[in-house]
Amino acid sequence: MYKIPKATVKRLPFYRRCFESLHEQGIQRILSSQLGDMLKIDPATIRRDFSYIGELGRQGFGYEVNKVLLALNDFLDLNNVEQCVLIGVGNLGRAFLQYNVMKSQQQHNLNPIKILYAFDVAEEIVGKSYSGIQVLHIDKLEEIIRENKVKIAVLSVPPKSANEIAERLEGSGIKGIFNFSSISLNVSRNVYVYDVDLLNELQSFLFFVKNKYE
Repeated sequence: MYKIPKATVKRLPFYRRCFESLHEQGIQRILSSQLGDMLKIDPATIRRDFSYIGELGRQGFGYEVNKVLLALNDFLDLNNVEQCVLIGVGNLGRAFLQYNVMKSQQQHNLNPIKILYAFDVAEEIVGKSYSGIQVLHIDKLEEIIRENKVKIAVLSVPPKSANEIAERLEGSGIKGIFNFSSISLNVSRNVYVYDVDLLNELQSFLFFVKNKYE
């Protein structure tokens, strides 16, 4: 496993999107100072982040856009699509489905995950398809995961159901959970959980905005 700070990992997709835009504009080379001005990130931080990937640039010459873009794609393993399942097809789950499918259909876009199936318990949802993804009853969860050797799950269920589902996911062989459920999951260290709480993110955003301009 790479010994790389979490803050750096979070910035890498941000850098990749920037270099993809530069590539599409036909820009072949960029200096770290120019990149820093564009991204509002200190150039020293950019150079340090890139040092975890390899020797991507040269002093006075800068970075070759295509070289860095390919290196980021490779480092983030974006050329290999990971199959996953979505549990919970409420408003947030449907929005995620629609966004993921839309990204998959965009030309030249590298979408790192492919949602095979979605799961729910609501009678009015099970059996339907949203954004081309079929919704199955949660009773079929373990069977589908094992048959397809799925290792990644997106969890978008109410907090009261989250830990029960998470335990079932771990028992079925899931190794990573992208967690929208707004609760800490009680799973072992064998499962990597990435918590995404939109309300917490919004609160942090408002704090930074207020402190920047007051």
